[in-house]
Amino acid sequence: MSSRSRTILVALLVTILAIALVPAVPVHAADKDPDLTVSIQSLSPSRLRAGDTITMTGTVTNNDPHAWTTVQAYLVIPTVPFTTRAQIQEAVDNGDAYTGARVIDTGRFDDIGDLAPKETRRFRIKVPYGKLGVSGAEGVYPVGVQILGTDTDGERSVDAIARATTFLPLVSSTRAPVPASIVWPFLMPERGGSGEDTEPLRLLTAVSSGGRLRNLLDLATDTTGGAPTVLVDPALLVGVNDLARGRNLPEDVEITREQRVEASRFVDDLVAFARAQRCWVLGFDRPDTLALSNNGDLAARLTAVIERATASALTTFQLSGRKVSWPTSGGVTADLIRSLRGAGDAPVIVGPADVPDWDRRQGSLVRYSTSRGPMPLLVNDVLDAGVPGQDSVLTLRQRILSEAALATLQRSIDPNSRADAVTMVDPRWDPGTTWSTGILSSAFSAPFVTGVSLDSILTRPLVAYRGTVPATSKGRPLGRTQLKVATDILSKGNELSSVIPQSDAVDDSLAQDVAGVLSVRWRSEPGAARMVAQALARRAGAQLRRITISGPPSVTLSSSKGGFPVTIRNGTDEAIRVGVSLDSSNPALTIPEVKPFDIGAGERRTLTVDIDLGRQKTTSLTATLKSTDGKAIGQPAEFNVRSSKIGMVLWVAMGLAGLLVLAALVRRFSRHRTQTRTPSERPADDDE
Repeated sequence: MSSRSRTILVALLVTILAIALVPAVPVHAADKDPDLTVSIQSLSPSRLRAGDTITMTGTVTNNDPHAWTTVQAYLVIPTVPFTTRAQIQEAVDNGDAYTGARVIDTGRFDDIGDLAPKETRRFRIKVPYGKLGVSGAEGVYPVGVQILGTDTDGERSVDAIARATTFLPLVSSTRAPVPASIVWPFLMPERGGSGEDTEPLRLLTAVSSGGRLRNLLDLATDTTGGAPTVLVDPALLVGVNDLARGRNLPEDVEITREQRVEASRFVDDLVAFARAQRCWVLGFDRPDTLALSNNGDLAARLTAVIERATASALTTFQLSGRKVSWPTSGGVTADLIRSLRGAGDAPVIVGPADVPDWDRRQGSLVRYSTSRGPMPLLVNDVLDAGVPGQDSVLTLRQRILSEAALATLQRSIDPNSRADAVTMVDPRWDPGTTWSTGILSSAFSAPFVTGVSLDSILTRPLVAYRGTVPATSKGRPLGRTQLKVATDILSKGNELSSVIPQSDAVDDSLAQDVAGVLSVRWRSEPGAARMVAQALARRAGAQLRRITISGPPSVTLSSSKGGFPVTIRNGTDEAIRVGVSLDSSNPALTIPEVKPFDIGAGERRTLTVDIDLGRQKTTSLTATLKSTDGKAIGQPAEFNVRSSKIGMVLWVAMGLAGLLVLAALVRRFSRHRTQTRTPSERPADDDE
């Protein structure tokens, strides 16, 4: 064997031995379900033009329990744009809406670095127009960011571990502008599921500085030029106003002076904003209209009380606006829409699934015919529904612009198209506080956009929707038991208000209590809903039980005529006006009613009731409190009344005895005078 061969053999043996001595390292697959959150915070320009440099910024948050290393952010955009909503919807449904060319040129992506668990880092990407690889055709380009990273095992997939997407329109400035509008909904927050005592504090957090509703209102008031429509739930104003005044709070909840100031500021700002814009008004606390529609025998009475609750709140805050209904998603049926028609001028907000034959060319507002007449429907069709990434003020701006771009392209090829760009903001959305002033206003200054209000669209002839509406609902409305308890609250409350002379405030509060237990917010907590409703019913009953009438259990009259006392106690916090009705067990006996009289809060009054039994010796009486309109109030009092004939005999006997005594005295006196005469008093002839 040559020396060369021996050298090779030795090297081979050493290599084999080294491999054998190296401990085995288990191979782990890369993280198959990475949990990172991406938010696009800025995009410049907002409309694509040849020669522009695209600048995108945002944040990446690592929600995984382990770190990601060598994290990079890449811009991604397709070569050809979408030109119709149908194309976007099809791509979303197929899950490949956001495929496109990833820009990988050196310097055109951002090396973010390592991301520890729960850490958030910013990214910034700049790509010149020439590096985008786009065709330059008019339309809407989905543009986004893809995040790549290495897991703890050193595995690095070419697939993105996180992504976010928005839309970037490219439209000629010569295109005809389309109507665009934005709807700002201000509703009571969804229930937290942690008990009634926490709800006021959750609401306070939402309307205070940095809270979700406060942020939404600040963004709305910052936006100009969009002819906005403010959609207000009056229950929100009432609830926040109660916080500002420290009213109707659980016993263990305390509100500081600073917190009251925050609540008061929110109410003032929201009312001022609503007065300055077109205002649409929901029923108080967004009632479960599907539940009411499914229980027609209870619906009329409960609907009337919801309308009272709504009207009283609007009066308190001096607001007015168009009535509107907003059933929950998947909770719309043909019967429901028919029941909501009213005078025919109140829109119903529906989703695309509720009107499956609807097309964007018909416009966001359409006319739907029911057996009770036509009525308007507002279709809330969200362009970027299902798009990856967090919603931000930036993505809302791009949504408005892209809606308008698609609408103007459709109108250019279809002169009869009524496509528009109506955008409804998600009422659950928190825009945060980091947006730039005027960011949304810029969307309404685009040359292909013209701001209009929804009311102005309603004044024009609407395209008829002749398609189908589901016959059955996929939603689960409040049960009949909840509606019956609400009716019980109303009945007991009406009894109380019927004896209060100035009952408007009491009736308004009652209406708001009843409407509050019929809110769609209770759907997720049906058990808690019943408990709250039953507690309100018990409280109403307890108030009634504080108004009582009582009298002696037994009354004995000295004759067939006489009087006896009855006492009425008012244990409520309100002055009342009641009368007294007396019924006898003997139908032949009629007793006049006591006319209504006033009793102050916490006071009592005793009356003397006159009665004539005639030839009756005894009777049972029932005394009932009555309202001014004749309704029986509370529990009646029962007692027995009898006349004592023995009393009359005694009076006669005593009279006769008196006469006999008087006669005896007269005789005795007369005899005594005769026996005691003097001689001078005798006649003169007696001396002879």
